[in-house]
Amino acid sequence: MEENIKINFFKKIWYSIAKPSKYKELRKQGISKAIKYFFYVVCILALIVAIIATFLQLDVVKNSINYLDEKLPEIKFKENILSLENEEATILDDEKIIEFFRNVIVINPLLEKQEAIEQYKDLATDRNNVIIFLKEEYVLISNKYNHENKNEEGLVSQKYSEISSNFIKDLNYEYGKKDVLEYLRKRTSFSYYIAQYFVVYFGSIALMYVIYISLISVGLWLVTKILKSKWTYKESLMNTIYASTLSMIVFVTYMIMSYFTKFRISIMDIISIGIIFVYLYLILWKQKRNEKNKP
Repeated sequence: MEENIKINFFKKIWYSIAKPSKYKELRKQGISKAIKYFFYVVCILALIVAIIATFLQLDVVKNSINYLDEKLPEIKFKENILSLENEEATILDDEKIIEFFRNVIVINPLLEKQEAIEQYKDLATDRNNVIIFLKEEYVLISNKYNHENKNEEGLVSQKYSEISSNFIKDLNYEYGKKDVLEYLRKRTSFSYYIAQYFVVYFGSIALMYVIYISLISVGLWLVTKILKSKWTYKESLMNTIYASTLSMIVFVTYMIMSYFTKFRISIMDIISIGIIFVYLYLILWKQKRNEKNKP
């Protein structure tokens, strides 16, 4: 009976990337450990991307809040009524604001809803929406809005009274610019963003590679049947999991590069799958060679 040698996590990574000849030993660890290995790798990679994204986002947030501190006029919000101290409309369309809020922001409580839509509809573009804060409600205009045929698609509005109960404890209290900035600063903690990004990236990486691994392992199992290599589906699945290691690392490295540069590869999905196929080919080739060398 062959001995099942324990292999630690980092050695598994090394074997998966640099030692295709060791996949037989990795398969001996069992399917449950292979699945655990996969999710450990995804966790580590998602955490790395989340940390980088968090630092970048905190920088964006800091710049945006500083800009708001400088450009946001003195506002007053009380009993679901918004007003401006100087009664002059304000448009916040700097790149810092758009990057943070994903919207051009307009504050003009002097206009009625339809007047505001007509006046500011052209600020909505393919990349950005425009959100207009009026006296008693806000209006969101997206690029889907077609003012010529009065199509309501792309147009959203809501009264402050309908949403304030979830956020404002005392409607009689007067909220101003200082309160807005304080609220935004409270949402800029490292833990807030890293938890948010970790969930997003863990989900996206895991989902993508679960699909890749599931489809490729089925195909590999069918190929081994044709080649008479006598692999079970579990063995094909384990091979595919370990063969995906370098592919995941390359894909995440590409994601990180994309954060810092405009470098884009349109066929990155194909490259990721191609790396997995290269490793599976090496495993099959190694096995067939071993079988030929047997006396």
